[in-house]
Amino acid sequence: MPGIDEKDREILRILRKEGRITLTELGRKVNLSPASVKNRLEKLEKLGAVKGYSAVVDPAFLDKYVKVLFLLKLKVEGPDIDLILEKFAAYENVESIFRTSGRTHAVIIAEFEDMDEMKAFASRLRKALGNSLEYIEWSAIYDAIKECWVKAGKRGGRWT
Repeated sequence: MPGIDEKDREILRILRKEGRITLTELGRKVNLSPASVKNRLEKLEKLGAVKGYSAVVDPAFLDKYVKVLFLLKLKVEGPDIDLILEKFAAYENVESIFRTSGRTHAVIIAEFEDMDEMKAFASRLRKALGNSLEYIEWSAIYDAIKECWVKAGKRGGRWT
């Protein structure tokens, strides 16, 4: 990628796992001063390498107990489909939306309080896509081994 070097890549790899690391500690790990690290981070943000900062939160603490992966096979594609998917991207319970190649054309990952909320979401999705949708396949995610670059583990008898 133009504009970044191996030191920048090292910073990015560390940030993936330790998003709350201080500039001082990050500088220690990559052998740079905190000021140099800050300058590099600002550059990486401007380049779009760092898209934002967030915490990996157990959805149960937000009363979201059902996480679902939706696979969408479409009959047609184009800007209208993208507009519909962007509309669903604004839903608070939608974690991610990806355009994909292969057997399906889009993937949505979303979290719900219960199966009734999930079914209502799937129904809205079917209605919004209308005749453009060939089928929706969905799978409930019941266990996390690794999520958002963080290895999950058992805490208090539950996987987090």
